[in-house]
Amino acid sequence: MDFLISAGMTYWHWWSLAAILLVLEMLAPGVFFLWLAFAAVLTGAAKLVFGGMIFEIQLLVFALCGLVATFAGRRWVMRRINAKGDDDNAESPGLNQRELQFRGRIITLPHDMTSGETRVVLDGTTWRLYVGQLLKAGDQVRITAIKGTVLQGEAVSD
Repeated sequence: MDFLISAGMTYWHWWSLAAILLVLEMLAPGVFFLWLAFAAVLTGAAKLVFGGMIFEIQLLVFALCGLVATFAGRRWVMRRINAKGDDDNAESPGLNQRELQFRGRIITLPHDMTSGETRVVLDGTTWRLYVGQLLKAGDQVRITAIKGTVLQGEAVSD
């Protein structure tokens, strides 16, 4: 530490520290090192602009920028997560939750029903469909639920 104080840190030292922190960010889970890297970049920029900063002031700038960047970054990340809702992919609601994908969908029966059920193909998967009444091919059914591997439905009245 005495070497850094006596030799003085340049803006390149701070930017090198930022690069090291970015590498750590790629290796470690989470987003913590990203904000510290941002603080190191800002400290290096301050050192470049205000060239005569002593080491202690540089550390203070780094600490303050690190705190502000960490709290602001956490707030930004949480806002983005909450904006998407519970689903990890806001563009594909119900991803990996078939019941959410199929509930409410209206399908046309490809075959006549026997004993109140038939087979249908939805999104490339063959499903058993149970309606509880006999319907003919071409009738429409609304999916109401999934129980195990069986779709539950009700006839759509015209």
